[in-house]
Order: sequence, then C-alpha cells, then structure tokens
Amino acid sequence: MDLSLYLQIESFVQPHLKDFDKAIQLVINHFPQVRPESLRSILAQLYQRFIKLNYRVAHSGEKRRKIYKEFVSLLQSGSEQGIIIRLAIENKTSPALAAKIIVEEYLKEDLKPDELEEYQAGDKKAYNSIRLRATQLLKNHALIEDADLAYEVLLAKLRDHCYGQIAESIKQSIGEEHEQRIKDKLTELNIPFSDEHVLRSRGCDKTPDVKLEVPVAVNGRVINWIESKALFGDRESHEGYLKDQFWSYWNRFGAGLVIYWFGYIKQLDQNTEKGIILSDHLPTDIVYYQPDLVSRSSQLNSSRSASALVTSKQDSPFLAASNKRDRLSLGELITTKRSSLSTVDESLSQLSLQEIEDVSFG
Repeated sequence: MDLSLYLQIESFVQPHLKDFDKAIQLVINHFPQVRPESLRSILAQLYQRFIKLNYRVAHSGEKRRKIYKEFVSLLQSGSEQGIIIRLAIENKTSPALAAKIIVEEYLKEDLKPDELEEYQAGDKKAYNSIRLRATQLLKNHALIEDADLAYEVLLAKLRDHCYGQIAESIKQSIGEEHEQRIKDKLTELNIPFSDEHVLRSRGCDKTPDVKLEVPVAVNGRVINWIESKALFGDRESHEGYLKDQFWSYWNRFGAGLVIYWFGYIKQLDQNTEKGIILSDHLPTDIVYYQPDLVSRSSQLNSSRSASALVTSKQDSPFLAASNKRDRLSLGELITTKRSSLSTVDESLSQLSLQEIEDVSFG
C-alpha cells in the first residue's frame, strides 16, 4: 500500500476511533479497493494508540469512581443492555478496560473499613489483591455474584476487538494460523526448517518463526529465516519490530524475509539491500540449492571460468546458471578494511545471484 493511501485511511478514521464497530463499517464502505482484513488491522493499530493516548485520563482515580457510579445508576434505572460498552465509548476507553474499572470498583465495596483505608493509602498488598481478584472475574464472568454485572461484563468482552481475554485469544489464533501456513508450505516444498521452539531448545534467545536449515533465494536474494506477522505493517509497528526483532535475527542468522500478511506501507521496504525483505505473502518463485550435486573436487580442479551446477525449479529443483564468468576470490568480494557490519552487507548486496551463491554456499 502506498503511503498516500494509508494517510487517507488514517485521516478518515480519526474522528470515529472511539467507536471501533462504527469505524470499521465506515472505513470498509469508504475504501472498497482495500482488503477488509487490511483495513481492520490498520484500524486496530490506530484504535490501540488512541486508547493508550487517553488511558491516563480515562483511568484516573476520580474518573474511575465516576464511571462506576454512572454504571450503577444506569443499571438501577433499567437502562438498555450494553451499559459498559456505551460508557467506554463516552470515556474514550475500550469496553474490556471499562469492565475492568467497574469490576475493581465493585470489589472495593466489599472491603472492610481498614482494608479500604489501606487500599486508598496505596498499600501494595491490598492493591494487588483487588487486581488479582478482578482478573479472575474478568476471565470467568460466571464467578461474579451479581447477574446483571456478569452479563454486562460478558457483552463488553465480546464487543472489544483489541483488549481483553477474548480479543487476545483471537489475535493469538490468527497469528498461529498464519505461522502454520508457512510451515505447511515449506514442508510441501521439501524445504527443511526449524521453528522457534526447536531454536529455543538449542539455546537461541532471539528466534524467528522459521529458520531455514538450507538457505533459499527469493527474487534473487538469499534468505535464511522467515518471520510471520498477521497484521498490517505501518511505520510505528515496523520500526519497533526492526529494533526489537528483525535486526537481531539478521545479526544471528543473516538475511531474512518478513511477511506482513495484511499488507504494509511500501515505502517501508528500504532494507532489502541490507538483508530484510518485506512481502505480504509467501513467495512462490523460490530458488533452491542442493550442494550434493556439486562436485567439490571438480570445483577445486576446474578453471576460474567454471560455473556452479544449478537448474530451475520448473525443470528440477535447481536454477540454471545464465552465463559463465570468472569466479572472484573471497578477498575481492569482501574488503578486509570495513567500518561496520552494514558495509559488508551492502557489499554483498551488490553481487549477482551467481556470486552470492559462490560465497554463501561454498
């Protein structure tokens, strides 16, 4: 997605962010040319930033008491179901977070005077006790003795698309589903790999979703790992992932592929030459290399003009060499005086596919 289109979407949804359900319907109708799942992911990211921006005000001590009193008043007056949802929209917070406020305030009513005094004084033990109990009730609303409150909490959890146990479970399931797609496809293509569980068992602390046992080439570039992101790649999220994950993977395993399944801003794809390739799907134009077909003895005895034996996937699992050229020595490919690791990476990025294969695969 072009940056200009993303900015149009961002500008359009800003006035409607406090009501997620209303915003998603409006944005889908207004941008029919964009995939609905991409729009939902974009909206979810903007919505979470909106909630974080207003969190301190919406969850201050005075505001919390006000929200709870309003809830009790509306409940007693026989207001229509969905009170917590409407209070959340009004106070610029999410339904699940508003439910958490109300449950915690509800539990404070059962505190003894001395316990309440300790809580208000900031006693850590009393504070943690309330929070722990509230978390238990939010996870299982059937444990709430007040039936009306229990039902309102259920509705709030169901309507919250970004926060709460239900939303988190859905996001985790979607993430695992897309990660499994990669594993299934690699298995189908007979590409050996290790997943993050295997890598952690080997002592790796920073692990991509998939580490290829034998590198492959995608669009003429060698990759050693694949990371799955079941979301839209906007600037804030991508920069965060680069800092916390992608460059760590590059440092440990070399160049890799990041898949933003719901799309990404194309202007963010600026690190291809440095070894971080972006895509919104698992590429099918994959080039394989199988060193068992290469005779090391013939390489040692052949002249510099000899080329590596590879063929394309269509005819067989190897890429045919397009031409013959003198093989450069390692000293010619990589300068011995280099200022940083990025310099080496940029040097390698300028090589042809044949030269990269010579260096990477021996």
